[in-house]
Amino acid sequence: MDEISVGKVGIFWFVQWRGRIRLLSASCPIAEGEPYGDMITYGTGHYTTWNRWRKSKVAPLERGIANAFEYEEWPRGRVSYCRNTRRFLLLCDGKIMREDLLSRISGAFELPESQVTVDGDPHYRSVENFA
Repeated sequence: MDEISVGKVGIFWFVQWRGRIRLLSASCPIAEGEPYGDMITYGTGHYTTWNRWRKSKVAPLERGIANAFEYEEWPRGRVSYCRNTRRFLLLCDGKIMREDLLSRISGAFELPESQVTVDGDPHYRSVENFA
């Protein structure tokens, strides 16, 4: 696979918890991602990841949040990699389209700034808002 050596693919949420907006994520290096057409994506979805966290004995923060809310309540999204364009595609709830939050995603997923396309996705609409 002729891929770039930086960056990760995965899924994420932003959740307001105990007075802070927290980034929760699950990711893997591109080389460990799953091919999906022209894309490389993280194989496990939001629903499955959230339910795993509910039972986790090693991720107390994630377990507490996952047991307090349903997976679709807070703004979420996904980072994939397009092999044709050699760019990352960050799809997310419109509530995440803030410079501070996008910067946190870029840092957590080690995304090269010049190789990221950000777009909203109606699939990721949430009901919760940040205070």
